[in-house]
Amino acid sequence: MRLLRNIPTAIKYLFDGEVPFKKKILLILGIIYFISPIDFIPEPVIGLGIIDDVALITYILSKLSADLEEYRLKKYRKNKDEEIKDKIIEDVDYDIKDE
Repeated sequence: MRLLRNIPTAIKYLFDGEVPFKKKILLILGIIYFISPIDFIPEPVIGLGIIDDVALITYILSKLSADLEEYRLKKYRKNKDEEIKDKIIEDVDYDIKDE
């Protein structure tokens, strides 16, 4: 289940300019293998052609799971910090009137 949650995060991770290219290489190579016509198990083999593609993508997502989890938490914290900053009111003058 965690691997399925990593797919949208992996896509965001891939297109994020803040993530170094060196960390994206494994993901890029997996995508290239997935879309390339050259496979370990040929596609015409009934029902088995996609197994090697799925296995490779699963392996890559499991290898990158720690990085993806860290990336997800970093982005979540950044969004929360921005929400809090939007709600902070600074430089307000006020008077206290006591009756």
